[in-house]
Amino acid sequence: MDITLLTAVSGVLVAMASGLVGSFLVLRRMTLLSDALSHVALPGIALGVLFHVEPIVGGLLSLLIGILIIWGVEDRTRLAVESVTGVLFVTALALGATLAPDTELLEAFFGNVERVTASGAFLQAGVALLIIVVALRWLKPLLITSIAPDLAVADKVPERWMKLLLLMLIALTITIGISFVGVLLMSGLSIIPAATARNLSRTYKSFVVITVILAIVAMITGLEAHLLWGLRIGTVTVFVSAFLFVASLFAKRRT
Repeated sequence: MDITLLTAVSGVLVAMASGLVGSFLVLRRMTLLSDALSHVALPGIALGVLFHVEPIVGGLLSLLIGILIIWGVEDRTRLAVESVTGVLFVTALALGATLAPDTELLEAFFGNVERVTASGAFLQAGVALLIIVVALRWLKPLLITSIAPDLAVADKVPERWMKLLLLMLIALTITIGISFVGVLLMSGLSIIPAATARNLSRTYKSFVVITVILAIVAMITGLEAHLLWGLRIGTVTVFVSAFLFVASLFAKRRT
């Protein structure tokens, strides 16, 4: 149950990146996409284990390939992103279950922070910082395409490329979050905090800020629970996020 300071710092940065990306997903009503897409990482994780490569690298490559497939097929066929993701999600899940040993598959599903190496923690922290910088750099066009597509066209915002950018950010976020919360519980770091923030915020800026804060709170609580009682970070993160969401419903009713 030993967690290094580097891993803890990496976890907080991962939470910040997840909350930031999650805010765009809630605005775009693409909340289920993140959960489905997270399973696309499984074949890459399995191949990474089989060939003794850092699983996070294998998962990232698998997700990036999946993102390009989804973006390309959706753009050429005009099928909904959710439909293309659904097909890819089931196929990747079956492939990952076939390739990965049961122990590794369980860790991929629910995370195992104790397996994070120093190099892996550095990689997670670096990717998290990259996500944060890119998301903030393109914050305005991402928000415009999320809440007002017609305005995006008028402002000549390249919606097609913004969609690809968002998919890439989702892929990177999932990759760095897997070792902490697993592919099944990514909502605890992205979707639930953003949904909670919608009940508490009055402006889009405050919505993004509150989302990030809630994700950090959930992650820190998960890390503390793991250190003190050996609980899974992912399950605690989800429970904390869900509790805050319910509390936000009562807070919203009183305002």
